[in-house]
Amino acid sequence: FLIAEDACGGTMRGSSGIISSPNFPNEYHNNADCTWTIVAEPGDTISLIFTDFQMEEKYDYLEIEGSEPPTIGLSGMNIPPPVISNKNWLRLHFVTDSNHRYRGFSAHYQG
Repeated sequence: FLIAEDACGGTMRGSSGIISSPNFPNEYHNNADCTWTIVAEPGDTISLIFTDFQMEEKYDYLEIEGSEPPTIGLSGMNIPPPVISNKNWLRLHFVTDSNHRYRGFSAHYQG
């Protein structure tokens, strides 16, 4: 069971864990640029379930690759539906601009 905390991004292995924006549940930093890659066993898929989601609409966002559709862009104040990978990896890219900070996101993944 892994928790990515102060590390902004990185590679997550293991069958389950939690990924949160930097500083969560406090406000994330301005000008953040973080990439996490979740890698499961070959042949497995990954489900990503959001438990918290708050960011500045349009300006701060989380981009997810490796699912259907190939790239999902998430922003705003609503908890997104679960994301299921179509291969054994998912990549999350979190980007924030230079003003307005919110709580960010926290998500639980399972391989």
